Amino acid sequence: MSIGLHDIHKRYGRFAALAGVTFTVDTGALVALLGPSGSGKTTLLRVIAGLEAADRGRVTLDGTDASERHIADRQVGFVFQHYALFRHMTVFENIAFGLRVRPRGRRPGRNEIRARVGKLLQLVQLESMAHRLPSELSGGQRQRVALARALAVEPRVLLLDEPFGALDARVRKELRRWLRRLHDEMQVTTVFVTHDQEEALELADQVVVMNSGRVEQIGAPDDVYHRPASPFVCQFLGDVNIFHARSGDASPGNPPPVAVRPHQVDLQMERTGPDQYEGRVVWINRAGPIVKVEVLAEWGETVFVEMPHERFRNLALQAGERVYFSAGGSRLNVPLGVV
Repeated sequence: MSIGLHDIHKRYGRFAALAGVTFTVDTGALVALLGPSGSGKTTLLRVIAGLEAADRGRVTLDGTDASERHIADRQVGFVFQHYALFRHMTVFENIAFGLRVRPRGRRPGRNEIRARVGKLLQLVQLESMAHRLPSELSGGQRQRVALARALAVEPRVLLLDEPFGALDARVRKELRRWLRRLHDEMQVTTVFVTHDQEEALELADQVVVMNSGRVEQIGAPDDVYHRPASPFVCQFLGDVNIFHARSGDASPGNPPPVAVRPHQVDLQMERTGPDQYEGRVVWINRAGPIVKVEVLAEWGETVFVEMPHERFRNLALQAGERVYFSAGGSRLNVPLGVV
């Protein structure tokens, strides 16, 4: 099922939560709504679900206006950040709940419910925990139960609001990979909200970057990261260095400014060309798969540098050393006149 959002507006008093949001989610896509707190991500998700009504604009599902359609008629599954499981029900009964409360004419029989829940338990790898209560599960297991419960009613759209926000970093990464495999198997149109850039870039087919109730950019993860459409996207998606000097001129404030990711900065121990700037190493972190270095530039700003361990060993960098750096021939092509 495709989702169309057409000039969606939503206000809470004087606060504009959504201000003219327009884009389309293709059938079977996995789309991330990414942005800082207060950017309108969750409000937009709730408008799609029918939990909130837009002040203006239309929501279409497969091209049909669903703005006035009740949430029960939208064929949408919704998963909240904090699971919202029924504490007195077993895992099996939590997953079966949406099927058991259907009107009599649409309610599956007992055997069909048992078979469908059993299949979902297998899908989320919790077959052995069917008779446990939520309190007996880990956070990651509870989130899988919440996903299985949303899928039990066979939604055509799955909406996830910060689905891994309450989990620790290791479990988050495990569930991200699991959700991607699950989506590829089921091909349910999925929209998830996150403020975690790594999560969005790793999981999604398309990323919708939001800011102050508006869409800043829509594109594939590679596009929004390497080809940001605005200063906000450039600086929100990962670390970035903004060089205000012209090539070969170290005076700050001279246009045009240049945006360079830390891994694009080329660091040398000696000056080898006219496009280099002088700086001093003030901090080195060798923990992890890459070495992170902070350099105090000659004009007083901090430049962030990332490099492989082999490169770091070859340079034999030490804190306090004088170094020379440049954009290394790579930079982000983004309009930065207002940065």
